[in-house]
Amino acid sequence: MAVPNWKLPWIIETSGAVIVGEESCVGKRGTRNLTDNSTNTVDELMEAITDRYFKVDCAIFSPNNDRLDHIIEMAKTYKADGVIHYGLQFCQPYLMESMPVEKALEEKNIPCLRIDTDYSMEDVGQLKTRVEAFVEIIK
Repeated sequence: MAVPNWKLPWIIETSGAVIVGEESCVGKRGTRNLTDNSTNTVDELMEAITDRYFKVDCAIFSPNNDRLDHIIEMAKTYKADGVIHYGLQFCQPYLMESMPVEKALEEKNIPCLRIDTDYSMEDVGQLKTRVEAFVEIIK
């Protein structure tokens, strides 16, 4: 989650759930597909950096089947009971991908809760109710 947005993680973990993985701009994406540093020249290193960035599956790229596959893979690897797809209202790429993500998870029988919110605290009560209901459904 982007700092200082700890609202949703707090809601999830105080609703009886445990976050087992996070896939967003600051999540696992930054630590997988690392740059190959076994090269010998600057040109080879630049090529390795380029290769690494071509593997980034940020929501901004479309079509984005790699991201959908990675979310499903993470859910299975971490044995998640469900997925909360979180979109910040000012981040259009994640909001636009919410429907394809939801559909891909549904096809794999992985429960999904889609949440669109912002940094404000005005919707905490509503979000807590939705998350608690989702947790009850997937238990």
